Amino acid sequence: MAVAALAGPLAVSGIAKAVTPAEDLDWPVDSGPLSAPDGAKIVGAAELATAAVTLVAPGRLAALAPMGAYAVLTVAAHRMKGAKCACFGSARLAAIGRTHVGANAVASLVAAAALAAAPERRRLVRAGTAVLSSAVTYGVVRTLDRRAGKNSAAAAQACQDPVSSVRLYVSDDCPACRSLKHLLRFMESARRDAVSTTVVSGEDELPPELADLGVPCALGLDARGEPVCAPVSGIGGVKALIDSVTLSAPGVRRAG
Repeated sequence: MAVAALAGPLAVSGIAKAVTPAEDLDWPVDSGPLSAPDGAKIVGAAELATAAVTLVAPGRLAALAPMGAYAVLTVAAHRMKGAKCACFGSARLAAIGRTHVGANAVASLVAAAALAAAPERRRLVRAGTAVLSSAVTYGVVRTLDRRAGKNSAAAAQACQDPVSSVRLYVSDDCPACRSLKHLLRFMESARRDAVSTTVVSGEDELPPELADLGVPCALGLDARGEPVCAPVSGIGGVKALIDSVTLSAPGVRRAG
C-alpha cells in the first residue's frame, strides 16, 4: 500500500503541469528539451506514466517506477534549490529547498524498501490507496495555495508606500533568474537603473525576511533606500515590482 500511495502525488503533480498554461508557470528550466514552454508538459506526462505503471505493474516491479522517479526528482530539487517551485503547476508553494529534497528522497527510499517486501497485488486496493493519496495531496496543495494567495493579497492591499527602486537577489545557477534577466533587457534603461542586483550562492545567504522565498526575489525601496511593502519572489512578482517604479522622464527616477 505504501508504494501505491506514492502514485498519488505524482498523479496530482502530473495533472497540474498538464492543465496549467505555460505562461502561468514559473518553470525553473530554461535550456534543453525540458525548457519552457513544453518542458512542464513533458515532465507532467512522465509523472502520470509513472503513476500508472505503479498501479498496474506486477509485484515488486511496481516499486521500481516510483523509486526511480523520486530519485530523479531528488536530484533535480537539489540542483534547483532556491528556484520557484512549479511542482504542482501554478500553486503558490515555497521555493525549492531542503523540504523538497528530503521529501523526494524519503519517497524514493520507501519505494526501495518495498522491493524487499511484497507490494499489494490487488489492483483495486492499489487504486483505492492511490486515490486517497491523491485526494490528500490535492487538499494540502490547495490549502497552501489559498493561504499564500490570501497573504499576498493582504500584503498588496496594505502597502500604499511609493517604490523608488528595487533590490533584486539572484543566483548564478538559477534558471528562473536567467529568464528574468532576459526580460529585464527589454525594459527601458532608466527602469533597469532602478534595480540593484545582489548575487547569492545559496538561499542561506538571503536576508532573513527573504529566507523562505528563494530566488529570484526582491525588495521595494523608498527614496531613502529603506525597504517598503512586502518582499516578492518569482519571475512574475519581481517583474511586477520593477514595473511599479514610475519614471518622471527618461533616465530619471522618482517615487511613484
